Amino acid sequence: MDKKQLIAQIICQLQADLEMNIAAANEARDAATHEENVAENKYDTLGLEASYLAHGQSKRVQALEVNLTDYRNMPLREFAEDSAAGLGALVTLENDEGCVKRLFIGPAGGGIQVEGGSEVVIVITPQSPIGQALTGRYPGDIVKLPQGEFEITGVS
Repeated sequence: MDKKQLIAQIICQLQADLEMNIAAANEARDAATHEENVAENKYDTLGLEASYLAHGQSKRVQALEVNLTDYRNMPLREFAEDSAAGLGALVTLENDEGCVKRLFIGPAGGGIQVEGGSEVVIVITPQSPIGQALTGRYPGDIVKLPQGEFEITGVS
């Protein structure tokens, strides 16, 4: 899979997530300030709960905006065949049973899955346990992951 296309798809997914979270934040803010949610007594906490939700949604929107900026500003780094895995690397792993995994080490968006043809690429971050296990490792190295031992068969 082409890395430019991969990053474009990640940005597209993050943008869709941002739009959904902006709508949710607006809805939560409207609920928090709606006249029906004004507390009638000290036990009536519906408005307070809605304001907590609105605050949390706003924080999520801010985080997604930072994530999008990180991807848009990330230089497209090319890796040689003997390069160590790092930020911006597309890493191919294979175990003894022939199970192949493709992981992209990105600045954010861990867990996003991007499909390209017959392959699925999973985004991980350098801060994640898998990202920490892969960063600085070379093709031919064996890494222990929660799913078992895998050999790094490619870094691009």
